[in-house]
Amino acid sequence: MPLLGRNLTISRSDGAGAFVLVCITEQRSLEINNEEIDITKPSCTNPGGPLHAAFMYGIQTIRFTGNGAFVDDATLRQLVADSVNQVTETYQVSAPGVGTFEGDALFSITLSGEKTGELQGDFRFVMSGDVAFEALVP
Repeated sequence: MPLLGRNLTISRSDGAGAFVLVCITEQRSLEINNEEIDITKPSCTNPGGPLHAAFMYGIQTIRFTGNGAFVDDATLRQLVADSVNQVTETYQVSAPGVGTFEGDALFSITLSGEKTGELQGDFRFVMSGDVAFEALVP
């Protein structure tokens, strides 16, 4: 069975231990970015010899983007309020076939529309601090 992109979802904490799904109608993506720190050093026994690149992990960022028609429901209005009021709230990202990421999120939003079309929303967030990851068990 194929993994469906529409099952890549975000949910907002309800403050009581559960999460409420945020309606994103069109595209969505999850990016896990690992900074590479160069720790390359010349050989102490052959300083003029060839250098071999060596790296270690640096800062990791987890970002989510989604866009589509703005669906006027309570959870999406809370997400907009989080962005406008610069409130850090706990969100979950569920990635089909991968697992669930949970942590504090800082949002940015762009709303747009044409005179004959629906209001569109472009939602972006970065997770801040410790992010819990629960992998799906095959």
